[in-house]
Amino acid sequence: QVALFQDVAVKRLTTSEIETLEGSATDNNKDSPTDTTTRYRLASHDEADDDGMSTRFICRFKPSGEETLSTYNVNYEFATLRKGGQHSFTKEGRDLKSLHTSQFLFQCPVPPSLQSQIKDGSSVQNDVPSIFVDLIPIRTPPRYGNPIEFLPPRYKEHAVSEGFNPDDAWGREHILPKIVDSGRWENLPICKPSLHQYEPHALDMKSLPSAQKSIAKVKDPKDDEEGNGTGSSVKKHRLIACVWASASYHTRGERFSIDDGQRRLKEWLTYNFMTGFDHIYVYDNTMAHTPDTDLSSVTNLFPDQVTRIPWRAKVCNNNKNNVDSPGERSSQYAAESSCRLRFGPHAEWLGGFDIDEYLIPLGKYNSVPPLLDKLDEEGTKIINFGSWRAWPRRKFIEEPKTLTGSRNCGNNQPCFEVRVPPETTMLQAYNCDRQRGQKRKVMPAEKQIYRPDYVKLHFVHFTTMTELSVMSKTETLAAGLKYRPRISSDPASRYSDEESEGTMLHTKAMATQDTAGWQKACKSEASGTCRIGNPYPPGAFEDNVTHDEDGWLYNCFVNDKVDDYWVPKLEKALADHDH
Repeated sequence: QVALFQDVAVKRLTTSEIETLEGSATDNNKDSPTDTTTRYRLASHDEADDDGMSTRFICRFKPSGEETLSTYNVNYEFATLRKGGQHSFTKEGRDLKSLHTSQFLFQCPVPPSLQSQIKDGSSVQNDVPSIFVDLIPIRTPPRYGNPIEFLPPRYKEHAVSEGFNPDDAWGREHILPKIVDSGRWENLPICKPSLHQYEPHALDMKSLPSAQKSIAKVKDPKDDEEGNGTGSSVKKHRLIACVWASASYHTRGERFSIDDGQRRLKEWLTYNFMTGFDHIYVYDNTMAHTPDTDLSSVTNLFPDQVTRIPWRAKVCNNNKNNVDSPGERSSQYAAESSCRLRFGPHAEWLGGFDIDEYLIPLGKYNSVPPLLDKLDEEGTKIINFGSWRAWPRRKFIEEPKTLTGSRNCGNNQPCFEVRVPPETTMLQAYNCDRQRGQKRKVMPAEKQIYRPDYVKLHFVHFTTMTELSVMSKTETLAAGLKYRPRISSDPASRYSDEESEGTMLHTKAMATQDTAGWQKACKSEASGTCRIGNPYPPGAFEDNVTHDEDGWLYNCFVNDKVDDYWVPKLEKALADHDH
């Protein structure tokens, strides 16, 4: 299956070429005179058709029977080159852990005769599609050599002549089987375009607030003055967010069950609309865990601001991280790509956060859009917010009820379940960051706001390929930019100033095992990390005061703007919702 990441080249064959290559066939196998089946053979770039230079699937549209050849969103082999990799894949298997191969993305070009009815949504009537597509993979073994051995003509200046030879590997007579004789995914329904399906009101710019109308700076010739029409360049939103969430879930290794998703989502949505997000797409993964509930009771509170997408895809592996086959979040990877590709083209900026991550505008900023204006002026296209888990403040959680036993606590130390009272917001309870100001230490789990038309591949925390990194050397220089053979960081990306622009508060839920032995750890009577927040009072850190008068360890810092400005606003907004 990893071979699907690597493109192949194909050539369509004429009837005479098929007869020549296949030789004389028996009457039972010979095509009838009226057989119009298109046949292909694997080829070198010199012989391949223009649309067959870099492909991997035959796309057959039904009922018309028209065929196109798939295209890649990015060339994964060239991505490996730009990241300094010597191989995209090896025979050993799991020795290469490349983020850019975490998501397999490709497209099927729509035949011209079908484009208008698919684009305007008329191919779907009463939620019943009338056009379907079959995907027929072109099967070859993986290439384990240098990634530059078979780059398509766009990247010919980076390719080498030695190494992989398609004539030697595939031969010059390798005709692909007929579709009827091929393994395939069949009858995938072609649904309405995303806005037609989920945000029909956004198709009419007249119905949008004036602030949203004003962002439609670049208009497509197909759109009229109000932004109506079929053009795709008009941006319907200034700032959107994508989130993969669930009413309940189990932590890695099935250690602990978390069931506060509905409460957290309501608070998180309310907060983000306060800070300037104008639309949020919630990929609801609850149905992967239970059929009894979902997040619709929360998303329905925000009509025209929230789009809920039922997302039943399960995580394939929920193991702990410290085992041979570590856990992953395949469902989240796919949801993120879906949101970026389906809704990103209609927005200027896109943020990817979890419902326990709060983007806090700081300094002169009381909302996010003015910060985006600054980024636009300086040419920044990606802004990063460092991640470092915050602790829940003891004064804002319920009185601990002691639990014992390894099943509850993971060892023989007493623990408790951290609960935030209903009248207290998660934002206030967890406003206890372990670092003050600009984070000097961060987990490799930052989150980003980025321009989706610039980012070509994204993996939860990181931008893995951009408009710049997919450009060849010639294309880069022609654009007036400096070419660097290896791109370790994009020059259009930077971290936020966490004192004057914004920071991210990570309010990650606490498992009971995380509190094991907390009383001793929080009084420095035993080794271990105290995960219950006791913030430094003013001046204590500077004076090297480490404990309060009762012996409890100081271990975090309060962000004053959160307590003084954002918490009161959030409490009022939540109260308005309840009334």
